[in-house]
Amino acid sequence: MFVVFFHTSVYNFANIHLIDFSDPPISVVLISFLVLWGGILIVYSGFVNTLMLTKRAGEKKNTPHYRYLIIAGALLLVFHYLLNVIFGRWANDFVNNQPNMTLIAASLRNMHITFPHISKFFEGSSLSTIGLNLIAISLIFRQLFKKNGIDKEKRNYLILLSSGFFIMLFSFVRIPLHSLFIISLEAGNYLGAGFLSFFLANPYPLLPYMAYGLFSSAAALMFYRKRFSLMKKVMIPVGFFFLVFGLVGSMNFEKTISTPDFFWYFKTQLELGIFILILISGLLLSNKFPKLFKRPNFISWFSRVSLTIYLLETALSELLRIAATALAPGWNQTIEASLAFGGINVLIWIVILNFWKKNGFKYSIEYFWVELFKRIGKESTKLDKPL
Repeated sequence: MFVVFFHTSVYNFANIHLIDFSDPPISVVLISFLVLWGGILIVYSGFVNTLMLTKRAGEKKNTPHYRYLIIAGALLLVFHYLLNVIFGRWANDFVNNQPNMTLIAASLRNMHITFPHISKFFEGSSLSTIGLNLIAISLIFRQLFKKNGIDKEKRNYLILLSSGFFIMLFSFVRIPLHSLFIISLEAGNYLGAGFLSFFLANPYPLLPYMAYGLFSSAAALMFYRKRFSLMKKVMIPVGFFFLVFGLVGSMNFEKTISTPDFFWYFKTQLELGIFILILISGLLLSNKFPKLFKRPNFISWFSRVSLTIYLLETALSELLRIAATALAPGWNQTIEASLAFGGINVLIWIVILNFWKKNGFKYSIEYFWVELFKRIGKESTKLDKPL
């Protein structure tokens, strides 16, 4: 819901280029942070999928679950390109107000077929990082859980946490390495640029976002074993370390929006700290006070078909933009009107999902996803649970 809200708000604000980005207002910095909070999806994905792997390994189920997770990761890489090139939100040079649009966004904006710039193939996305994290998690745990490795708790925690720390603290190497990606792209070395884009390109490069999955995996192992005291003793201090480290560091550098520099290095540290604290606090509270976590039904609707919404949010937003412009030209001149537009997008999605749920979200991406995995031997109850 917040993804829809912030994407449809920020990317429709007509005067964003008038903001003084050398000294942006705190509200703009806050919104910029929240717009690029896709890292929390990486944390959530790492936690849930590690919990699934660990549960099946603990039950000694004879299923090729590692293979399924690798296939899922590969599929997300396909959706990454569909999102970046055809369906997704459009990136923006905020300083010069030059949008770099996907096929759907540009075609609806111009009212004729408009193909995206080739650079769209080399942008990062949360989907690509989640997909690669799933593949990495599968390979890592296949090794860790060999020969009853699931019972070697201390070793597993040490490997995951130390690897996460190493990647996070040394992810500043992305700053000088980013030039290699730019050089490859400008030289027309698209194969090399494509490979490097996963590790180095904005907005979600594997350096450092691979570590997000490792820390959430460690939390999942603790949760599986019900090591709630260990969560308090280990994960909460880890979260506060990254929060303080990132906050202090980012305050010493000029605030930027999308530049691979030291501000962004410390920004990712800060965000990781926040996400770890959100995750662990939620787990501890839900274990002690489960009634606190009852949620309205419409939140479950968004969760059930989140990938479908993620791919279609831009198309709906652009159609609503056309209607809004016809009714009130210049409606998006203020940030307040743009935020209201984002809220309207969320409300319309709630209405759509309310009708769609009546047939179990048939023909959504998730519907076909479940059908595909059934054909290769993995049964799923994802779409069978009552709404």
